[in-house]
Amino acid sequence: MGLTIGLVNTYSTLNIGDAAIYSALTALAGDARVVAQFPDAVPNYIPGLQILPHLGHCDAYISVGGDIFNNAREGLITKAFIRNLLQLRRSPKHTFVFGQSIPRSCHGISFRALTLCLRQLAAVCVRDSESHHRLTQAGVPAILSFDAAFALAVSEEAKDLAQQLFQALDVQPELAALISLRTFDSMYPHDNQQFLQQLVSVSQQFHHQGYQPVLLIQSQAYGADNDLLMAEEIVKQVPQLKIFNPFTLPHPLPSWQLVMGALAISRLIVAIRYHTSVLALASGRVPFNLYYSNKGRDLTKRLEIPGCSLEEFHPDTHVDAIAATATATFDHEAIRQRVKQDFQQCYSRVSR
Repeated sequence: MGLTIGLVNTYSTLNIGDAAIYSALTALAGDARVVAQFPDAVPNYIPGLQILPHLGHCDAYISVGGDIFNNAREGLITKAFIRNLLQLRRSPKHTFVFGQSIPRSCHGISFRALTLCLRQLAAVCVRDSESHHRLTQAGVPAILSFDAAFALAVSEEAKDLAQQLFQALDVQPELAALISLRTFDSMYPHDNQQFLQQLVSVSQQFHHQGYQPVLLIQSQAYGADNDLLMAEEIVKQVPQLKIFNPFTLPHPLPSWQLVMGALAISRLIVAIRYHTSVLALASGRVPFNLYYSNKGRDLTKRLEIPGCSLEEFHPDTHVDAIAATATATFDHEAIRQRVKQDFQQCYSRVSR
């Protein structure tokens, strides 16, 4: 009988980036029984993962990737932050952190509280160099790797299905410019109205140049983490736009796999959401990476992919740079193997 591994600090299966992380970790854990709990009324399909109403005792725990250590209250610690810290205290010597980022909102007293907990864990592995630098400077022996979703691969079935769904939307993949989006809030400050106008402008320019701009819905989770409302606002101003929504399009695959299929066959990719970039790169494609935080900036710097910060983005001046990515490819195998090796290094410390 293999180990039972509990995923802690989970967020939602209704965010495709998070769902991809849960799928990757479940696969990386091999023969182990991997369990988790979520607040979702109807969870999205995660292959191999057993979703429980309550987590209960497990042999070991993985604190999952993401920016879950956001702390929204300057100078104080939020209840949500404390709940996340308590998840690390279930069984510290049998718990490791894998593929997380430490967001800039976590500083001062919250960062000190976090590092106190992290020093007691079996292993800590982060996905961006800024988080790695901050933690090692604070005495946490962290490993620098990449996002867990780099362990995933796109299937031919997913590409075929994405092709069919594009055709149903009257979109030709060889002309498709797939654009992800998000709504910003206090965790990731940016002017939502300005961002909307940026996407309207870049969509119009794509249309004028003969591309078919398509908005990718990557999250239908909670609060601001729901892409559909902003997508609908953009379509009002650019009626030619299509929406590719893996949550409503009928398909038998995990939603992240369908998204990888769509990214793999699209002509251009503009990645505002971090996992649009990760899943595109893991499919062998090069996106134009429009980042809004340290995790996205890290992809452009360490992997030397084209992009810029959202603050510096000007559709008029960047549209040619986006178009230049159409023929670029990315060798994802080395990154995939690196993530698998780093996971096994951490996993071996809790599975002895």
